[in-house]
Amino acid sequence: MIHVVVTFTIKDGMMDQYLEGIKKLCPLVLAEKGCVEYTYIREIASPLAIQEPVQTNRLTLVEKWESFEDLKAHGRSAHMVEYTKLLGPMRESASARVGETV
Repeated sequence: MIHVVVTFTIKDGMMDQYLEGIKKLCPLVLAEKGCVEYTYIREIASPLAIQEPVQTNRLTLVEKWESFEDLKAHGRSAHMVEYTKLLGPMRESASARVGETV
């Protein structure tokens, strides 16, 4: 299984609009071949001592794919091309970590 963890920093004042976009995008991705999980996470405060400071403009995306082929097809899908054009300008930054189940 392929795991992808993406961290997005959203531009000031754009979070609500960004969240509306991903609410429409997520069902499309979850319907793709090989998609096991596609979950956006918004940070909240917790009692965990190891937690980083909460950043209200940061979102984390957790993806799980059955194979690299499925992940590559996801990136080429029409809805990802469309939503990248729509959501990309609302982001300050994006970075990803990719791994496999051990």
